[in-house]
Amino acid sequence: MKILIDDEKKIFLLQTEHTSYGMQVGRTGKLLHLYWGKRIDRIRDLPYDEQLVLYPFEDEERKPENNQEYTPSGGYYFDESCLKITYADGCRDTKLFYEGYQLEKEKDSMSLRITLKEVLYPVYVHLVYTVYEGLDVIDRSAVIENLDTSPIQLENAKSASCYLPRGKKYRLSHMSGKWAGEHILERRMLTQSKVVLETRNGESGPDSCPWVALDENGSADEEKGRVWAASLHWSGNWRSIVELDKLDQVRITMGINEFDFGWELKSGEQFETPVCSIVYSENGFGESSRRFHRYQREWLIPQNKAKSIRKVMYNSWEVFGFDIDEGQQMKLAEIAADIGVELFVMDDGWFGERDNDKAGLGDWYPSKSKFPNGLKPLIDKVNQLGMEFGIWVEPEMVNPLSSLYRKHPEWVLHCPGKEITEKRNQYVLNFAREDVVAFVWDFLYKLLSENNIQYLKWDMNRHLCEVSWPEVPLAEQREIWTRYVTNLWGIFDKIQKTFPDVILENCSSGGCRTDFGMLSRSDLVNTSDNVDPLDNLKIFEGFTQVFLPKLSGRVVTVNRNEINMRSAPLSYRLDVCMMQTLVIGNNLFLCTQQELQLLREKITYYKEIREVVQNGELYRLISSYENPYMAVEYVKQDQTEAILFLLGQSMQFRQILPRIRLKGLKEDWLYQINEDKIISGSGLEEIGIDIALTGDMDSQVYRIIRMQNER
Repeated sequence: MKILIDDEKKIFLLQTEHTSYGMQVGRTGKLLHLYWGKRIDRIRDLPYDEQLVLYPFEDEERKPENNQEYTPSGGYYFDESCLKITYADGCRDTKLFYEGYQLEKEKDSMSLRITLKEVLYPVYVHLVYTVYEGLDVIDRSAVIENLDTSPIQLENAKSASCYLPRGKKYRLSHMSGKWAGEHILERRMLTQSKVVLETRNGESGPDSCPWVALDENGSADEEKGRVWAASLHWSGNWRSIVELDKLDQVRITMGINEFDFGWELKSGEQFETPVCSIVYSENGFGESSRRFHRYQREWLIPQNKAKSIRKVMYNSWEVFGFDIDEGQQMKLAEIAADIGVELFVMDDGWFGERDNDKAGLGDWYPSKSKFPNGLKPLIDKVNQLGMEFGIWVEPEMVNPLSSLYRKHPEWVLHCPGKEITEKRNQYVLNFAREDVVAFVWDFLYKLLSENNIQYLKWDMNRHLCEVSWPEVPLAEQREIWTRYVTNLWGIFDKIQKTFPDVILENCSSGGCRTDFGMLSRSDLVNTSDNVDPLDNLKIFEGFTQVFLPKLSGRVVTVNRNEINMRSAPLSYRLDVCMMQTLVIGNNLFLCTQQELQLLREKITYYKEIREVVQNGELYRLISSYENPYMAVEYVKQDQTEAILFLLGQSMQFRQILPRIRLKGLKEDWLYQINEDKIISGSGLEEIGIDIALTGDMDSQVYRIIRMQNER
């Protein structure tokens, strides 16, 4: 990592291991983008002091300098802006000019802070760029500072704009989705227009995901082609605009959604936008993904647990739903331990009067009828069986039929005088309120400090509406969306700090809140409530475009699950889920002895390969979108081992499959495949493995290990 600065020309060049990003202060004092792409080492190779030829009907006085790094709303500029401010005197025009810079160096990172100042008002925008040792990610954010004596009103405050080389044809990749269909990969060629991707429901999904990628001419694939990608660290309403303008310039603008956004920035205060992480890849979408994955593994996710192995988990929800009790859970735990489970998680139904989904949320104490002696007897039993214990909570919600709501009806999101929209028989607590946050932290602290709980599943099962905050002044009421997210993050941060050994799962109706903001403070995410194995192939392919595979816990459940009512072999369901963190959810009371034995064998095998799966490099060899099967490879960091998953969808006409060519291995090393055939790394890459799949949902898993005595 390096940050080079030419003070004479006022040029800035950020360098990662393999990429560069360049800027310059232009002739009028505006900060301009110059370059984003493959690494260059000479700062004056950048195209500084260059401007576009004048466009018709524009003269020198009216012509804007092109490609401003952070464009405010104002002046002779009509495209997507990053910043919109209303000043105390009613002015809504902002012009930003270069003021100076600072360099900050930490042990494994370096930041450049460039300050821009508004031309008339004492308002400053600090643009922060951070690079990391050994990584190919650049983090960007903006800090808006008000040094005026009067407050200002922020109406839009984006994190960053990013520019791609002008004049090329580009294809946009992004994710669409819905409940049970999250992270579906979409691709389209850009025309002169704006493509707007966003959420307005208070979460970062599931309709879309705060990630976009562009490649030249739609020609990039997993292994080749230039790819530019960006991902936002925000867990609430976000907006991404991909714009191809009349001058053939493509820009990406990402940040908090300006929909119903507002922030009163008082004198002396600062507003910091979420981080936007950007990645450039010279070698296709696969390299782009691996660069994001390394960033998460080595920097973003909680580092005390980043390299640790995720345990094989059992989740009790599918067995009896709400109809649980202490004795039943103990019997279930005995079977789970017998098949090799390491972590037993009790899901919904353990607290308050929670006999169905109409009551109990908000009353976070063990049900006196189901657990008359509290949780300790069950936890002790689980621990005696050699397993850790985990539990489910949904802290952001409250049922109307609960003691909490009867005591504090004002704590829920509501518009005074209007009926509250009830979904799933529950309301949403106003997490912007400090008293609500204090209540949630108090019950979580009590739960985790008084019980030997090693896993906390945090669920969130409806969107936000009636997002009003009548208790605060009108100028501050639209801050509720932002404060909700930052207070939510604050509780996750406190859990990580106070209970550092607890594994914290982020679940929101499956994958409705999957973003770098949540992943930076949680250890696992539920990518989807959809456990259909065929659907999960495509969900996996979309999710791993940007997110680290080990952060996803995938659940093996009943044969004919409720999503599609599709039957799938148990072996196939297990193989699909073993590509990530393995979770068992089958009703073990109803499993045959043959099924229990298969579960034992697969869990044992997963424990042998999971270090490679969870901490290895991912190669998506064959796409499920384009083929009747999918091939996924994980390679251990030292290249001594690889795991190949081959997952059929529907094979027809006795199709003979091509050999699968592997990636990421040492060419001159010898490897043994499933304790059988020996072949070199170059042979595995150039010739590959002969494979065969038959019928519907056939699967194979190959373990490729370096030979110690090579000959």
